[in-house]
Amino acid sequence: MISGRYRQGREALPRVIHISIARYHRRLPRSNDPLEFLVSIHEEGTAITWQRNAYVNAATEREFLDTTQELYLWSQNLALTPEKARDRVKRLGNQLYETFVGAAGKSYLQTVAPTAVLLDVDETILNLPWELLAHAGEALSLNYPFGRLVTTRIVPRPGRDPVKEDNTVRILTVANPTLDLANSEGEVRALRELEGHHGEFDVEVSVIEREQATRARFGEMLSIGNYDIIHFAGHGSLDPAKPERSALYFADGVLTADDVLALSWPAPPYFVFNSACESGRAVGGRRLLSRRNQTNGLAAAFLAAGVAAYAGYFWPVTEVGAGTIATTFYRKMFERENVGLAFLDARNEAVNSLYAMGDLTGYSAVLFGDAASAHRRDLAMAV
Repeated sequence: MISGRYRQGREALPRVIHISIARYHRRLPRSNDPLEFLVSIHEEGTAITWQRNAYVNAATEREFLDTTQELYLWSQNLALTPEKARDRVKRLGNQLYETFVGAAGKSYLQTVAPTAVLLDVDETILNLPWELLAHAGEALSLNYPFGRLVTTRIVPRPGRDPVKEDNTVRILTVANPTLDLANSEGEVRALRELEGHHGEFDVEVSVIEREQATRARFGEMLSIGNYDIIHFAGHGSLDPAKPERSALYFADGVLTADDVLALSWPAPPYFVFNSACESGRAVGGRRLLSRRNQTNGLAAAFLAAGVAAYAGYFWPVTEVGAGTIATTFYRKMFERENVGLAFLDARNEAVNSLYAMGDLTGYSAVLFGDAASAHRRDLAMAV
Protein backbone atom coordinates (compact mmCIF):
# COMPACT_ATOMS: atom_id res chain seq x y z
CA MET A 1 0.00 0.00 0.00
CA ILE A 2 2.89 2.38 0.57
CA SER A 3 3.57 2.52 -3.15
CA GLY A 4 2.40 4.26 -6.29
CA ARG A 5 3.75 7.03 -8.48
CA TYR A 6 3.99 10.70 -7.61
CA ARG A 7 2.12 11.94 -10.67
CA GLN A 8 0.34 10.64 -13.75
CA GLY A 9 2.34 9.83 -16.86
CA ARG A 10 6.11 10.08 -16.93
CA GLU A 11 7.58 10.43 -13.47
CA ALA A 12 10.17 13.05 -12.63
CA LEU A 13 13.26 11.91 -10.73
CA PRO A 14 12.15 10.99 -7.18
CA ARG A 15 13.84 13.25 -4.63
CA VAL A 16 13.12 12.04 -1.12
CA ILE A 17 14.60 14.37 1.49
CA HIS A 18 15.41 13.23 5.03
CA ILE A 19 15.67 15.92 7.69
CA SER A 20 17.08 14.40 10.87
CA ILE A 21 17.01 16.04 14.32
CA ALA A 22 18.95 13.87 16.77
CA ARG A 23 20.33 14.35 20.28
CA TYR A 24 24.04 14.28 21.05
CA HIS A 25 23.83 12.54 24.37
CA ARG A 26 22.39 9.30 25.65
CA ARG A 27 21.26 10.76 28.98
CA LEU A 28 18.01 12.66 29.14
CA PRO A 29 18.34 16.41 29.76
CA ARG A 30 17.69 17.91 33.15
CA SER A 31 15.37 20.87 33.67
CA ASN A 32 16.79 24.10 32.14
CA ASP A 33 19.65 22.26 30.43
CA PRO A 34 20.40 23.72 26.97
CA LEU A 35 19.26 21.20 24.37
CA GLU A 36 21.91 20.17 21.85
CA PHE A 37 21.02 18.55 18.54
CA LEU A 38 22.73 17.36 15.39
CA VAL A 39 20.58 18.27 12.38
CA SER A 40 21.26 16.62 9.04
CA ILE A 41 19.70 16.74 5.59
CA HIS A 42 20.15 13.93 3.09
CA GLU A 43 18.70 13.27 -0.34
CA GLU A 44 18.15 9.56 -0.89
CA GLY A 45 20.45 8.09 -3.53
CA THR A 46 23.18 10.71 -3.11
CA ALA A 47 26.57 10.41 -1.42
CA ILE A 48 26.48 13.51 0.81
CA THR A 49 24.65 14.23 4.07
CA TRP A 50 24.76 17.87 5.15
CA GLN A 51 24.70 18.62 8.86
CA ARG A 52 24.75 21.40 11.42
CA ASN A 53 24.63 21.83 15.17
CA ALA A 54 21.51 23.30 16.70
CA TYR A 55 21.13 24.60 20.25
CA VAL A 56 17.87 25.35 22.02
CA ASN A 57 18.23 27.42 25.19
CA ALA A 58 15.69 27.44 28.00
CA ALA A 59 13.99 30.63 26.75
CA THR A 60 13.48 29.27 23.23
CA GLU A 61 12.27 25.93 24.55
CA ARG A 62 9.81 27.77 26.79
CA GLU A 63 8.52 29.75 23.82
CA PHE A 64 8.00 26.56 21.81
CA LEU A 65 6.11 24.94 24.67
CA ASP A 66 4.02 28.02 25.51
CA THR A 67 2.89 28.48 21.92
CA THR A 68 2.11 24.79 21.60
CA GLN A 69 0.03 25.02 24.78
CA GLU A 70 -1.79 28.12 23.51
CA LEU A 71 -2.79 26.19 20.40
CA TYR A 72 -3.84 23.24 22.55
CA LEU A 73 -6.14 25.51 24.54
CA TRP A 74 -7.47 27.05 21.33
CA SER A 75 -8.34 23.57 20.06
CA GLN A 76 -10.55 23.28 23.16
CA ASN A 77 -12.08 26.74 22.56
CA LEU A 78 -10.39 28.07 25.68
CA ALA A 79 -8.05 30.73 24.31
CA LEU A 80 -7.09 32.95 21.39
CA THR A 81 -9.20 33.88 18.37
CA PRO A 82 -9.10 32.37 14.86
CA GLU A 83 -6.78 35.17 13.74
CA LYS A 84 -4.43 34.72 16.69
CA ALA A 85 -4.46 30.94 16.27
CA ARG A 86 -3.40 31.27 12.63
CA ASP A 87 -0.69 33.73 13.67
CA ARG A 88 0.65 31.29 16.28
CA VAL A 89 0.69 28.46 13.72
CA LYS A 90 2.83 30.47 11.29
CA ARG A 91 5.06 31.90 14.00
CA LEU A 92 5.80 28.54 15.61
CA GLY A 93 6.35 26.89 12.23
CA ASN A 94 8.88 29.53 11.24
CA GLN A 95 10.61 29.38 14.63
CA LEU A 96 11.04 25.61 14.40
CA TYR A 97 12.47 25.97 10.90
CA GLU A 98 14.89 28.77 11.80
CA THR A 99 16.05 27.01 14.97
CA PHE A 100 16.65 23.56 13.53
CA VAL A 101 17.14 24.00 9.77
CA GLY A 102 18.70 27.46 9.89
CA ALA A 103 19.93 29.68 7.07
CA ALA A 104 22.42 27.14 5.72
CA GLY A 105 19.85 24.36 5.69
CA LYS A 106 17.41 26.67 3.95
CA SER A 107 20.00 27.35 1.23
CA TYR A 108 20.53 23.62 0.76
CA LEU A 109 16.82 22.84 0.52
CA GLN A 110 16.31 25.58 -2.04
CA THR A 111 18.47 23.59 -4.49
CA VAL A 112 16.07 20.62 -4.58
CA ALA A 113 12.37 20.12 -5.28
CA PRO A 114 11.38 17.24 -2.97
CA THR A 115 8.91 14.58 -3.96
CA ALA A 116 8.59 13.76 -0.25
CA VAL A 117 9.99 14.95 3.08
CA LEU A 118 10.74 12.50 5.88
CA LEU A 119 11.39 14.16 9.24
CA ASP A 120 13.50 11.87 11.41
CA VAL A 121 12.84 13.35 14.84
CA ASP A 122 14.31 12.36 18.19
CA GLU A 123 11.99 10.39 20.47
CA THR A 124 12.32 12.97 23.25
CA ILE A 125 10.85 15.89 21.25
CA LEU A 126 7.65 14.31 19.97
CA ASN A 127 5.80 16.87 22.11
CA LEU A 128 6.28 19.55 19.44
CA PRO A 129 3.93 19.99 16.45
CA TRP A 130 6.44 19.29 13.69
CA GLU A 131 3.75 19.40 11.00
CA LEU A 132 3.88 23.21 11.40
CA LEU A 133 7.55 23.28 10.28
CA ALA A 134 7.52 26.07 7.72
CA HIS A 135 9.66 28.39 5.65
CA ALA A 136 8.23 31.89 5.08
CA GLY A 137 4.87 30.76 6.39
CA GLU A 138 4.62 27.78 4.01
CA ALA A 139 4.34 24.51 5.94
CA LEU A 140 6.34 21.66 4.41
CA SER A 141 3.53 19.28 5.33
CA LEU A 142 1.11 21.15 3.03
CA ASN A 143 3.42 21.06 0.01
CA TYR A 144 4.94 17.57 0.09
CA PRO A 145 4.10 14.10 1.38
CA PHE A 146 5.39 14.47 4.93
CA GLY A 147 6.05 11.66 7.38
CA ARG A 148 7.71 11.45 10.76
CA LEU A 149 10.34 8.83 11.48
CA VAL A 150 11.45 8.39 15.10
CA THR A 151 15.03 8.12 16.30
CA THR A 152 14.98 5.84 19.34
CA ARG A 153 17.30 3.59 21.32
CA ILE A 154 14.83 0.71 21.55
CA VAL A 155 15.03 -2.28 19.22
CA PRO A 156 11.72 -2.37 17.32
CA ARG A 157 9.58 -5.47 17.25
CA PRO A 158 9.39 -7.38 13.98
CA GLY A 159 6.70 -6.22 11.58
CA ARG A 160 5.00 -7.97 8.69
CA ASP A 161 6.89 -9.50 5.78
CA PRO A 162 5.30 -8.06 2.60
CA VAL A 163 6.73 -10.90 0.50
CA LYS A 164 4.53 -13.38 2.38
CA GLU A 165 1.30 -11.36 2.10
CA ASP A 166 -1.71 -12.24 -0.05
CA ASN A 167 -3.65 -9.82 -2.27
CA THR A 168 -6.41 -9.05 0.22
CA VAL A 169 -6.30 -5.88 2.33
CA ARG A 170 -8.18 -6.52 5.58
CA ILE A 171 -9.41 -3.48 7.52
CA LEU A 172 -10.79 -3.53 11.06
CA THR A 173 -12.84 -0.46 11.99
CA VAL A 174 -13.86 0.52 15.52
CA ALA A 175 -16.47 3.29 15.53
CA ASN A 176 -18.23 5.45 18.13
CA PRO A 177 -17.77 3.20 21.18
CA THR A 178 -18.99 5.96 23.50
CA LEU A 179 -22.19 6.70 21.49
CA ASP A 180 -21.53 10.45 21.23
CA LEU A 181 -19.75 10.83 17.88
CA ALA A 182 -22.35 11.01 15.13
CA ASN A 183 -19.81 11.96 12.46
CA SER A 184 -17.94 8.69 12.93
CA GLU A 185 -20.64 7.10 10.78
CA GLY A 186 -19.16 8.99 7.84
CA GLU A 187 -15.79 7.39 8.48
CA VAL A 188 -17.43 3.96 8.54
CA ARG A 189 -19.22 4.67 5.25
CA ALA A 190 -15.98 5.80 3.64
CA LEU A 191 -14.30 2.56 4.65
CA ARG A 192 -17.22 0.35 3.61
CA GLU A 193 -17.19 1.98 0.18
CA LEU A 194 -13.68 0.62 -0.30
CA GLU A 195 -14.84 -3.00 -0.17
CA GLY A 196 -14.35 -4.92 -3.37
CA HIS A 197 -11.76 -5.26 -6.10
CA HIS A 198 -9.05 -2.64 -6.63
CA GLY A 199 -6.68 -3.53 -9.45
CA GLU A 200 -4.36 -6.21 -8.12
CA PHE A 201 -5.96 -6.53 -4.67
CA ASP A 202 -9.27 -6.87 -2.86
CA VAL A 203 -10.46 -5.01 0.22
CA GLU A 204 -12.41 -6.53 3.11
CA VAL A 205 -13.80 -4.32 5.90
CA SER A 206 -14.92 -5.53 9.33
CA VAL A 207 -16.71 -3.10 11.66
CA ILE A 208 -17.45 -3.14 15.37
CA GLU A 209 -19.35 -0.08 16.54
CA ARG A 210 -21.35 1.50 19.31
CA GLU A 211 -22.15 -0.88 22.19
CA GLN A 212 -20.40 -3.75 20.40
CA ALA A 213 -17.11 -1.85 20.29
CA THR A 214 -15.72 -3.24 23.52
CA ARG A 215 -12.15 -3.95 24.50
CA ALA A 216 -13.05 -7.63 24.72
CA ARG A 217 -14.51 -7.73 21.21
CA PHE A 218 -11.58 -5.75 19.80
CA GLY A 219 -9.11 -8.18 21.33
CA GLU A 220 -11.08 -11.15 20.02
CA MET A 221 -11.16 -9.73 16.49
CA LEU A 222 -7.42 -9.12 16.57
CA SER A 223 -6.68 -12.65 17.73
CA ILE A 224 -8.72 -14.36 14.99
CA GLY A 225 -8.12 -11.89 12.16
CA ASN A 226 -5.00 -10.86 10.31
CA TYR A 227 -5.65 -7.17 9.71
CA ASP A 228 -3.53 -4.95 7.50
CA ILE A 229 -5.20 -1.73 8.68
CA ILE A 230 -6.89 -0.75 11.94
CA HIS A 231 -9.03 2.38 12.05
CA PHE A 232 -10.35 3.71 15.37
CA ALA A 233 -12.99 6.48 15.23
CA GLY A 234 -13.60 7.51 18.82
CA HIS A 235 -12.21 9.39 21.79
CA GLY A 236 -8.61 9.40 22.93
CA SER A 237 -6.47 11.30 25.43
CA LEU A 238 -2.89 11.93 26.45
CA ASP A 239 -2.00 11.73 30.15
CA PRO A 240 0.88 14.25 30.53
CA ALA A 241 1.86 12.96 33.98
CA LYS A 242 1.70 9.26 33.09
CA PRO A 243 1.77 8.94 29.29
CA GLU A 244 1.64 5.16 29.57
CA ARG A 245 -1.97 5.66 30.74
CA SER A 246 -2.91 7.61 27.62
CA ALA A 247 -5.90 5.80 26.22
CA LEU A 248 -8.49 5.01 23.59
CA TYR A 249 -12.04 4.82 24.93
CA PHE A 250 -14.06 1.68 24.24
CA ALA A 251 -17.63 0.89 25.25
CA ASP A 252 -16.45 -1.10 28.27
CA GLY A 253 -13.46 0.95 29.36
CA VAL A 254 -10.10 2.20 28.14
CA LEU A 255 -7.26 0.65 26.19
CA THR A 256 -4.12 2.29 27.55
CA ALA A 257 -0.89 2.85 25.68
CA ASP A 258 0.78 0.16 27.78
CA ASP A 259 -2.09 -2.25 26.95
CA VAL A 260 -1.18 -1.93 23.27
CA LEU A 261 2.10 -3.75 23.87
CA ALA A 262 0.12 -6.79 25.04
CA LEU A 263 -2.32 -6.99 22.11
CA SER A 264 -2.49 -10.54 20.79
CA TRP A 265 -2.49 -10.08 17.02
CA PRO A 266 -0.84 -12.69 14.77
CA ALA A 267 1.26 -9.86 13.32
CA PRO A 268 1.08 -6.08 13.79
CA PRO A 269 -0.89 -4.28 11.07
CA TYR A 270 0.89 -2.21 8.47
CA PHE A 271 -1.10 0.88 9.33
CA VAL A 272 -3.08 2.15 12.31
CA PHE A 273 -5.19 5.31 12.11
CA ASN A 274 -6.37 6.44 15.52
CA SER A 275 -8.87 9.12 14.57
CA ALA A 276 -8.95 10.40 18.14
CA CYS A 277 -7.81 13.49 20.02
CA GLU A 278 -4.15 13.60 21.09
CA SER A 279 -3.50 10.14 19.65
CA GLY A 280 -0.37 11.36 17.83
CA ARG A 281 1.28 13.15 20.72
CA ALA A 282 3.86 12.31 23.38
CA VAL A 283 5.40 13.91 26.46
CA GLY A 284 8.65 15.83 26.00
CA GLY A 285 11.94 14.63 27.44
CA ARG A 286 10.95 10.94 27.52
CA ARG A 287 11.90 7.95 25.45
CA LEU A 288 9.52 5.99 23.24
CA LEU A 289 9.71 3.26 25.87
CA SER A 290 11.15 3.73 29.34
CA ARG A 291 13.53 1.27 30.95
CA ARG A 292 10.48 -0.20 32.67
CA ASN A 293 8.86 -0.72 29.27
CA GLN A 294 6.34 2.07 29.84
CA THR A 295 5.16 3.79 26.66
CA ASN A 296 5.20 7.51 25.91
CA GLY A 297 1.64 7.83 24.59
CA LEU A 298 -0.44 6.01 22.00
CA ALA A 299 1.70 6.68 18.94
CA ALA A 300 4.81 5.44 20.78
CA ALA A 301 2.97 2.30 21.84
CA PHE A 302 1.81 1.27 18.37
CA LEU A 303 5.18 2.09 16.78
CA ALA A 304 7.03 0.11 19.45
CA ALA A 305 4.62 -2.79 18.84
CA GLY A 306 5.83 -3.09 15.25
CA VAL A 307 3.28 -1.07 13.26
CA ALA A 308 4.91 0.20 10.04
CA ALA A 309 2.87 3.42 9.79
CA TYR A 310 0.64 5.26 12.22
CA ALA A 311 -1.67 8.28 11.97
CA GLY A 312 -3.27 10.30 14.74
CA TYR A 313 -3.81 13.85 15.93
CA PHE A 314 -1.59 16.15 17.94
CA TRP A 315 -4.30 18.34 19.52
CA PRO A 316 -7.98 17.77 20.28
CA VAL A 317 -9.84 17.93 16.96
CA THR A 318 -13.39 18.58 15.84
CA GLU A 319 -15.71 15.84 14.60
CA VAL A 320 -16.02 17.62 11.28
CA GLY A 321 -12.26 17.94 10.92
CA ALA A 322 -11.56 14.30 11.82
CA GLY A 323 -14.28 13.17 9.42
CA THR A 324 -12.83 15.30 6.62
CA ILE A 325 -9.33 13.89 7.09
CA ALA A 326 -10.41 10.25 7.35
CA THR A 327 -12.88 10.18 4.48
CA THR A 328 -10.54 12.04 2.12
CA PHE A 329 -7.54 9.94 3.13
CA TYR A 330 -9.12 6.53 2.49
CA ARG A 331 -10.71 7.57 -0.80
CA LYS A 332 -7.37 8.94 -2.04
CA MET A 333 -5.26 6.10 -0.69
CA PHE A 334 -6.84 3.53 -2.97
CA GLU A 335 -6.83 5.94 -5.91
CA ARG A 336 -3.15 6.84 -5.56
CA GLU A 337 -1.98 3.63 -3.87
CA ASN A 338 0.25 5.85 -1.74
CA VAL A 339 -0.19 6.68 1.94
CA GLY A 340 1.91 9.85 1.86
CA LEU A 341 0.11 11.44 -1.08
CA ALA A 342 -3.30 10.47 0.31
CA PHE A 343 -2.44 12.04 3.66
CA LEU A 344 -1.21 15.18 1.89
CA ASP A 345 -4.52 15.43 0.02
CA ALA A 346 -6.49 14.92 3.23
CA ARG A 347 -4.46 17.51 5.14
CA ASN A 348 -4.94 20.10 2.41
CA GLU A 349 -8.65 19.37 2.19
CA ALA A 350 -9.03 20.03 5.93
CA VAL A 351 -6.89 23.18 5.84
CA ASN A 352 -8.65 24.58 2.78
CA SER A 353 -12.14 23.95 4.12
CA LEU A 354 -11.71 24.58 7.85
CA TYR A 355 -8.58 26.61 8.64
CA ALA A 356 -10.18 30.00 7.95
CA MET A 357 -12.45 29.31 10.93
CA GLY A 358 -9.45 28.50 13.09
CA ASP A 359 -9.99 24.73 12.96
CA LEU A 360 -6.48 23.23 13.32
CA THR A 361 -7.34 19.66 12.34
CA GLY A 362 -5.33 19.89 9.11
CA TYR A 363 -2.19 20.85 11.01
CA SER A 364 -2.96 18.52 13.91
CA ALA A 365 -2.92 15.41 11.70
CA VAL A 366 0.30 13.40 12.20
CA LEU A 367 1.65 10.63 9.98
CA PHE A 368 4.45 8.43 11.28
CA GLY A 369 6.16 6.30 8.65
CA ASP A 370 7.49 6.38 5.11
CA ALA A 371 5.42 9.00 3.29
CA ALA A 372 7.34 8.61 0.03
CA SER A 373 6.49 6.50 -3.00
CA ALA A 374 7.95 3.07 -3.60
CA HIS A 375 9.67 4.68 -6.61
CA ARG A 376 13.00 5.93 -5.29
CA ARG A 377 15.98 7.59 -6.93
CA ASP A 378 18.16 4.49 -7.04
CA LEU A 379 15.44 2.48 -8.80
CA ALA A 380 14.60 5.33 -11.17
CA MET A 381 18.26 5.53 -12.23
CA ALA A 382 18.78 1.79 -12.55
CA VAL A 383 19.54 0.56 -16.06
